[in-house]
Amino acid sequence: MNKEPKPKTLLLSIGFIILFVVIFVVLSQIKQFLPENLERYSHGILGTISAFATIGLFLKFEKKKLKDYGLVWEKNTPKKIIIGIAIGMILALIMIFSQVLISGLEITVSENQNFQTILISIPAILILAFMEELAFRSYPFIKLNKQFGLRTTQFLIAILFALYHVANGWSIGLSFLGPGIWSLAYGLSAVASKGISVPTGLHSGVNIILALFIGKKNIESLWVIDFPTEVSENVIIANQNVGIIIHVSLLVLCIITTEIYLRKKKTTANNV
Repeated sequence: MNKEPKPKTLLLSIGFIILFVVIFVVLSQIKQFLPENLERYSHGILGTISAFATIGLFLKFEKKKLKDYGLVWEKNTPKKIIIGIAIGMILALIMIFSQVLISGLEITVSENQNFQTILISIPAILILAFMEELAFRSYPFIKLNKQFGLRTTQFLIAILFALYHVANGWSIGLSFLGPGIWSLAYGLSAVASKGISVPTGLHSGVNIILALFIGKKNIESLWVIDFPTEVSENVIIANQNVGIIIHVSLLVLCIITTEIYLRKKKTTANNV
């Protein structure tokens, strides 16, 4: 890929995400004619179409192909997705059970538990994760990484990913503390695995666990996490602080892992 001015790379990457959102908003109008119980599926499919449409337009402009941005199906793609799902589920479970143990929370079976609904929803979770990884960790991520390096790229994409969730109705704090931090994990897995298969799995694994224990839109959780008895406002605030600390710990872990990856990559390059 030929070198281009950094401001141009930045504008193209941000412009890519903006155009993706615009196309997505336009296509989302179709959802009003589709069954409400399939909203997660229609949202993911329309979003994926929007992402591919945006990629197609930008690749045509640059006269590039999908493989130039790592968007090719390989024999080990399913394996990478499964590995990503496993890692994502383990990380999410560690974070959830850490908060449960520290805060004195209790996990109980949901009264509205519907295992069949969860099973039906899992493919939708995979599609939604693929949509977001396609939009954020393919063209813009690779383009920024080549020009600005991984540290800056991680920072920029994390901000854009968080703002995307703000635009979707999330609070600013929750968007940056949740998706903003997880973006670093997804980005690191993307660059380490050279594609979006592992981050798609990682993203899906995290969201599957969240759906099981917390619930998602139109998805009732199988378990409920709450205090066993009524507690004071101070205890609730303390629990929230524990959640923040756990997410900040993930942030620190991502930063340290990124630095280890960059140092190892530099060492390898120097030895060649």
